[in-house]
Order: sequence, then C-alpha cells, then structure tokens
Amino acid sequence: MMNMAVKKTLIQINGKYIPNPSSLQWGIQSVSASNAGRDMNGDMHVNLVTQKRKLELAWKAVDFATASEILKAVNHATFNVTYLDALTNNTETKEFYVGDRSAPVYSYAVGHQWYSNITFNLIEV
Repeated sequence: MMNMAVKKTLIQINGKYIPNPSSLQWGIQSVSASNAGRDMNGDMHVNLVTQKRKLELAWKAVDFATASEILKAVNHATFNVTYLDALTNNTETKEFYVGDRSAPVYSYAVGHQWYSNITFNLIEV
C-alpha cells in the first residue's frame, strides 16, 4: 500500500495527496443560458453563464488497498481538488463532485489482487 501522505503527486483531494493517475485529461465546459442556441436564420446566440473544469482520471493496474484509498477520497458529495490547471498554468483549488466510478477486477489471486484500472471524472461544482 502506498503512503499517500508522504509522496507528492499531481492531485490533492481535501488537502491529501492521492497516487498519480496513469492518465489525466483536463477539460473545460462552457455553460450557456437556456436561451442560447441557433435561431431560425441559423445564427448562433451564445449567452455564456460560466465555465467549469472537468478532470478525467484513470489509474492502471491498481492493488485493492490503493484502489480503496483513491475511491474513499472521492466518496463525498463535494470536495476540494488541487491540480494544475491547463488554462491558467497555475495550481488551482476548486470544489468538485465525482461522476460514475469504475474498477474492473483483473485478479483475485491471493497476493495478486488487482483492478485492471480505476476511472472516474471530477466535475467542478
């Protein structure tokens, strides 16, 4: 099991470091007002309300204990995430919630208990 309090990583959740993901895809979503869209002339009317960050995370070949630590860290309604933001090029801390989580089992063999991967999205509140 990894001692997550000691090892610095790319992401912190509620101030606690989690293991570096195998992949991290940063994204930004534009949220428009309900009256945004195309009119009968085909012209687009954008009424931007806000922009929200989305982080798509995946870990490959994760042992059961580490998987549990990662999943427990995001098992709350909302939480603070500290990460490097691609737009600002700064370390940011924002409030997020987690989408669906997946952890398919690779092996149950004693001493070799692994998930093939863990995946989930973090979406800014």
